[in-house]
Amino acid sequence: MFWVKNRDLVLGDELMWMFEPIQWWYAYKLPARARIVELEFQRKVTWEVTFIPGFYARHTYSLEDLGNGRTRFGSWEQAEGASFRLLQAFWLTHFTFVKDQSLAGARTLERVYQRTDALDLVTLPLKDYAPSLLPLVLVAAATMIFKDVLHDHHL
Repeated sequence: MFWVKNRDLVLGDELMWMFEPIQWWYAYKLPARARIVELEFQRKVTWEVTFIPGFYARHTYSLEDLGNGRTRFGSWEQAEGASFRLLQAFWLTHFTFVKDQSLAGARTLERVYQRTDALDLVTLPLKDYAPSLLPLVLVAAATMIFKDVLHDHHL
């Protein structure tokens, strides 16, 4: 993720975040908003996304205590709708990217925890955002250039 608004998961709350691009040189940051529809403390969170007309997705992350300090991480996603089918190649690539990055993140957390016995701002590695700032700068520039058009049309 490039940016996440929420620090806590609360049933019924809206999640807001921004995805990194699938490749660092792609000039986009993908915003997302979702509603938390299921929450089991330290076990599972499910959210639903309605992105554009004709796009609906449901995502679940789960954790299963295997004992002896081991945990199984799971991720499940399903998307549907006319807009999803129209852009299916992109969305499947995006979902695969998110899955792979989520698993890589879980492995990083495991290594940090095994080494430090903690997961906090001191022990977690900082992300290098330098290559990914270009898309954000482009979005900011476009917003400034087209702000009058956007304002006039109440977009």
